[in-house]
Amino acid sequence: MSSQKKLSAVLRELLKVLEEEKQVLIKSDAAALAAIVEKKNVLAGRIGEFKGMDFSGDRELKDLAEQIGLLQETNLLLTKQALSYQEQILKALAKNNTSRYSTYSSKGQMNGQKEVSIVDQSV
Repeated sequence: MSSQKKLSAVLRELLKVLEEEKQVLIKSDAAALAAIVEKKNVLAGRIGEFKGMDFSGDRELKDLAEQIGLLQETNLLLTKQALSYQEQILKALAKNNTSRYSTYSSKGQMNGQKEVSIVDQSV
C-alpha cells in the first residue's frame, strides 16, 4: 500500500472518530469522550509518521484535511458551549460564594468564616 493510501485511510478513520466525538459532545457523555480523546491521540501519532512527505498534489487528501478541520472546529465550538453552560449553572448556584470565605486575617487569626455551600440559599 502506498503512503498516500495509508495516510488517506488514517484520515478517514480520524474523520469517523471526529463524527463520533461530535455526537458524544452533543449528548454530553464525558465517559465516552475520554475514550475518544485516546483514539485521537493514537491517530495523531499515526499521522505523525507521514511528516515531511509531500502530498501537495493529492486532491483527496486535501479534501479529507478540510473536512477534518471543519469537524474539529465544530467540536471545539460544542466544547466551548458546554463549558460556558456549566459555568453559568455554577454561577447561578453559587452566587458570590467565592468572595465571602476568608480563612485567615492579616494577624494570623481565623476571620470571616461562614458556612460553605455550593448552593446560594439567599432569597
